[in-house]
Amino acid sequence: MDYRGSKRPCLNMPDKANTGSKRPCLTSDKADTVMNVSKAKEIMTKVDDQLNNLAKFIEYIRENITKLDAGITKKTTVGVFGRTGAGKSSLINAILGEDLLPSGTLCACTSVIIQIEANVTDSSYTAEIEFISKEAWEDELKTILNVLSNDGEEKDSAVIDTAKNKISALYGEKGLSMTLKDLMKADNFSDIPEFLNCKPKKIICKKALDLADETQCYVQHDRSSPGGWYWPVVKSVTIKVPNCKDLLEHTVLVDLPGLGDYNKSRDQMWRSKLRDCSTVWIVSEINRAGSDDDAWKILTSSITDLAQRGECRSLSFICTKTDDIDPQNYMRLKKLKHDNLQITQEERCIMHRNETAKEMVKNTFHQIHTVKKHFNCDDDNFFSVYTVSSREFTKTNPILNPEQTEIPKLRELLKKYSKSHTNEIQHHYISGAIGILSLIEGSKESNDDMMEEKSKLYKNLENKFRNALQHLVQYCGKIQSSLEELLLKGAKESEEKCLAIAKKIISPDIDGREFHRKLTALCENDGYYRSRTGETQDLNRSLAEPMEQQISQTYTDFFTVQVTEKSLLACIDKFIIIPDDLITNYNNSPVLRHMLKFLQTQEMKLKTELTQTIIERKKEIYDIPSAHIKETMQQAYKCAADITGPGSMKKKQDMLLNHIERSKSTMFQNARREMLDELYKILNFTMEIQTTLEKSMEYALLNANTLPTIEISAKLEKLKKFSKVL
Repeated sequence: MDYRGSKRPCLNMPDKANTGSKRPCLTSDKADTVMNVSKAKEIMTKVDDQLNNLAKFIEYIRENITKLDAGITKKTTVGVFGRTGAGKSSLINAILGEDLLPSGTLCACTSVIIQIEANVTDSSYTAEIEFISKEAWEDELKTILNVLSNDGEEKDSAVIDTAKNKISALYGEKGLSMTLKDLMKADNFSDIPEFLNCKPKKIICKKALDLADETQCYVQHDRSSPGGWYWPVVKSVTIKVPNCKDLLEHTVLVDLPGLGDYNKSRDQMWRSKLRDCSTVWIVSEINRAGSDDDAWKILTSSITDLAQRGECRSLSFICTKTDDIDPQNYMRLKKLKHDNLQITQEERCIMHRNETAKEMVKNTFHQIHTVKKHFNCDDDNFFSVYTVSSREFTKTNPILNPEQTEIPKLRELLKKYSKSHTNEIQHHYISGAIGILSLIEGSKESNDDMMEEKSKLYKNLENKFRNALQHLVQYCGKIQSSLEELLLKGAKESEEKCLAIAKKIISPDIDGREFHRKLTALCENDGYYRSRTGETQDLNRSLAEPMEQQISQTYTDFFTVQVTEKSLLACIDKFIIIPDDLITNYNNSPVLRHMLKFLQTQEMKLKTELTQTIIERKKEIYDIPSAHIKETMQQAYKCAADITGPGSMKKKQDMLLNHIERSKSTMFQNARREMLDELYKILNFTMEIQTTLEKSMEYALLNANTLPTIEISAKLEKLKKFSKVL
């Protein structure tokens, strides 16, 4: 009977000696009930724990699904160099098959960065104009007005011409007589209110030619019609083109100006874009190909930004205007005979000059030993030469066939970049998806025998994992020790040589009239100066040069983006715990095979993410010494820039040299320590590998949870088919 709630007296009555006790008496039935409830609670606690573990397992799976879309998103950046008139705009227009970039008789702006991407959302041609800040323009105007008002040592006709050009382009001739206050009045910018509001301006057109007309005033100007040309306050123009998905969906073309400019924000963006370049195209007219000093100067002065501070994997030299030739004169000079009646005399000359130019450019490149050293490249695939004619490619009755213009080759090159990027994104997603479904499929069976098998596999993999990780840790320790020793030498050498280095830059034995303006520009731009020909002068980097020279080769060997024996990325790539043959060994155990497949995809995904992180971080780390020196010198630069009047050049020089003398004992050692701190952080990625893969191994092989029945096998087979296609 159920006695719950009855007033039945206790059968085991206490004896009379204990009648004073207030302790209640429990029957054996009630004692059993309490014990059963306690056991029931234990059971439910275990069930609750199992549900919590199952919830965590499901959450882990969902996290991995979410991360599938956070894969490889960065586009391939193609940097395009070349002096004004080299034919860059015509080249890009021919490749895209659009009259997109303005070209012709107007003066091209040599400061604005132009980016070209695919518009994958609609059929419009769009341009987004990014302006420099009002504060940056006001600072620049102060510099320009100082240049125009100075009649002393700083006077330089070329610099004065540039200063006048900027004022007259934007304000017209009347601007040359205006004060700073008048120049900054809002009325002057009524046609570009976005500049005043610190917002980008967007232009949308249905035709490429219309967009070229609309954007012309932001990237060019006509000196015969001053005023209303806005490029002096423009930082960059991003153009998006429809119907070019196969060329530019995952690739961006960046027209990088090679000439100097006062503006800091434009210069910072220029250097930032340079460091993002995966490949660089150097554009030069074919008749200057072998001796175009400007083109090679831009390359050599940018090497560390492209290599140690960047991620450049290849270079291409593009000789333009191959159709610009006098056949009779060329044949006479080269003593050629027109012995092929199947082609015209002009075609014969063009093709002969093309081959000659290619050999000349390749020879010039191989003579620049610093390029190979900085890029750590011995592969001929790193450098290629193209001879193109945009005009012949677009003519109705051309002399050359399309293939001979080599425009199709450059199109194929862009398609290759885009396709490679697409395949990488797809492979990253599909392989990750296969891993997740494998984990789910393998979690449908979890009996005692299977858990024992999983436990054995876990122990085997754990030992293998520890050994492989130890090898990676030792390699990172080697990198750390080498760079630590070299940085110590470099910091000491920088301290000893800093004054001598600085004097060569800020106190050279040359005519002060020619040099003073350069010194002032260097101070105004925090120690950096870039000339009209692309030649750079960076006092901060020069002071850090002994440190950089000490670590340069070792740093390049370890952190190069090229696949080499010594590189850290190659060492990470060789870090393999789950090879294909290990999975094959478990063909008779579907559950373990699924779990191994999941772990393999986790390993691959982690290595891909680490590679991207290391490439980004290594750019910043190499810049630390010069960045720290720049910060230390900043106040001295500012004070020196403000000095004017008679004898100002000497005062500027003394101020900078005195500041270096006072700071040298701490400046280089602090830069060294800061660089080492960041190196320690980046080389500590082995902890991330350990944490991530241990967690994956635990969920795959030590987790006793079984998932509800979900139809996965058919979906998994579909994904495997997709993977085979890739």
